[in-house]
Amino acid sequence: MGRSDIVAGVSTATWIDGWQQVVGSGDASKLEELWLERLAAGIGAGDDLLAALKLIRGANRKALAGTLLELAVEEAASEGSWGACRAFAAEMLRQGVGDDTLARAKLAAAVRHLWAGRPSLEKLLQHFDLGAARRPLEALDQIESWLTYDVGGVVLMAGKGPGRIVEANPAVGMLRLDLEQDKRVPVPIDAAPKYLTLLPEGHFLRRRLEDRGGLREQVLADPQTTLVAVLESLGPSMGVPELKSALQGLVGEDEWASWWARARKLPRLLAEGSGSRLQYRLAAGEAADGEIREQFLAASLPDRVELARRHGGGARNLAELMGRELTRACAAPDADPVTAWEGLQLALRLGGSERAEVEALRAELVRRVGVFELLAALGDAVQREQALELARQHVPDEWAAVLAVWLEQESHPKVLGRLAVWLIERGEEAVLTRFFNQVFLQPSRFPAAFVWASEVSGDPALRSFVDEHLGGAFLVRLVELSERKEMVPYRARLRELLSAKGLAASIIGERLSLEQGRRLVQVLETPGELWEQRAWLRRAVLARFPDLLKAPVVGVIPALAATAERLQDELKRLRDKDIPEVLRAIQIAKEEGDLRENFEYHAQRARQELLSARAAKLQEDLAKLRVLDPSQVDCSVVRVGTRVTLRRADGCELTVTILGPYEADPDAGILSSGSEAAQGLLEHRPGAVVAYAGESWTIVAIVPAV
Repeated sequence: MGRSDIVAGVSTATWIDGWQQVVGSGDASKLEELWLERLAAGIGAGDDLLAALKLIRGANRKALAGTLLELAVEEAASEGSWGACRAFAAEMLRQGVGDDTLARAKLAAAVRHLWAGRPSLEKLLQHFDLGAARRPLEALDQIESWLTYDVGGVVLMAGKGPGRIVEANPAVGMLRLDLEQDKRVPVPIDAAPKYLTLLPEGHFLRRRLEDRGGLREQVLADPQTTLVAVLESLGPSMGVPELKSALQGLVGEDEWASWWARARKLPRLLAEGSGSRLQYRLAAGEAADGEIREQFLAASLPDRVELARRHGGGARNLAELMGRELTRACAAPDADPVTAWEGLQLALRLGGSERAEVEALRAELVRRVGVFELLAALGDAVQREQALELARQHVPDEWAAVLAVWLEQESHPKVLGRLAVWLIERGEEAVLTRFFNQVFLQPSRFPAAFVWASEVSGDPALRSFVDEHLGGAFLVRLVELSERKEMVPYRARLRELLSAKGLAASIIGERLSLEQGRRLVQVLETPGELWEQRAWLRRAVLARFPDLLKAPVVGVIPALAATAERLQDELKRLRDKDIPEVLRAIQIAKEEGDLRENFEYHAQRARQELLSARAAKLQEDLAKLRVLDPSQVDCSVVRVGTRVTLRRADGCELTVTILGPYEADPDAGILSSGSEAAQGLLEHRPGAVVAYAGESWTIVAIVPAV
């Protein structure tokens, strides 16, 4: 029992019982005597004294209550029990008893002591003036609300992150915050409790606000300690998106994978749930082994596999227990084949079971489920390769039958290579030859195999199967295919193939014909995602065949790179935003009734037709677009992408630029390549006399239109 629970050697509960008995007798002198004895013993928090006052209020002793409260508030102030002093003074004002001036003065004194050091304390006491306020308790609430969110305080703003309060203006009821990204953000004081959370010293987000540079060094140096700090500050449990948000600006996107791999090895870390509901929390003790063990033994087989994957790298005893239990559970006839395969793979790594036992169970799983069915179910390439190897050893007939069939369904280059080698070892080169012929004939049907087949030219065992396919026509097709939707997952590998160090370089140097080069340049002059590779390819082809630089290209629309990008953006906006918005507006207008007199419906229909026509025109022109680089244009004659200086007989000079139709601006002297004026200048050399704007001019200079 604490000191505040004892009064002159008697518990406060016993004192309250005695007080209640005296209240019943109505003896005011005895009540005052008991009250003074209680005050002399030390007020402390004063909760029992306030409880005692409720008893006499019920006995209609309001005047006595005022006298006792005056004694209590004076003693509390003298003792320095400012929390009790505040409570007694507020009670006097609430009941309207005792000396009002005394109560207000003591209330102000209590506020000064309880909130000492707050920057706005005196300003707020002056603004709300407890001594003169008509409703002093409301003024008290206002003062303490402002002091709670005073200048210098660090808070977490919902949806915005941490920030520091830099201004508190009670005259307009507004706080202002400096957040990490935004400054002087206004927050009404009435909204502060809903949207602002005070961050104490040491809170992770407060440290992120106050010392981002120093904290980043600590975060990167010690991921596990950081994870503890984040969960203790923001927990009790968090998902990966929440953790990444807490570490925003401290761990970059390119650093996250390695940082998280180190952090999640924290022994105290527990993971619960799966998928989007996966949450991480800290175990109660220093080590999580006990909790993990109980969680693991009570879990289903899929959850056991997940727990073993997360925590199997911890204590050896726990890892071996997991290995033994996984082996036992995966041996059950009704175990899901894929889960059992993953479980046995983990059991082999964790120990606790004999390797021979685990391998026998995996081989039995291959026989029971079937090689093809198991391969189709396994999502991991390493697991598929292991399944094929086990099948080769334990069910060779079924394995042999699966090889050619699975070759058409596999997507991982390593497994494809293994299948090809096995077919060669079995003397089934004809099967492999047919497969490669099919892949190069129908690349859109086999995108993964097509990219892999394009890469194996450096493999001595497989080069002979693909060599005849890897000519100039193949390169033209590879560039075209690289922009298709089905090839998006393989873009990184396609970039390598089309780079100066890849397959494309050797084809251009050794196998590309002039006609194939011309076709390739035409393909490369249309816009595409692989800008860097396409630009390099064009330069390489033109370096191999310089005459292509001079040859006119028929049926294309020249445009600067910035123009091509602008047109693509416009087409995207039309398709993704403008046209869908108009279609929704049409539907809304259609629902309003009679279409014959529905002006809004007809207006939106007209706009939809206009936008659709514009989108169709852009799509058509983008397909013909040739990206023009004026710095690479041959200026020996007037070409598209040149600036031409003309001189009249009287010495007057004029400069015009020839670009594509989307850059044309006659008022600025920029001509469209298809205009009559431009056509009269094209292919003429310096010194030539040409007709322009109805007059004769001499071409005196041709330079790039940069």
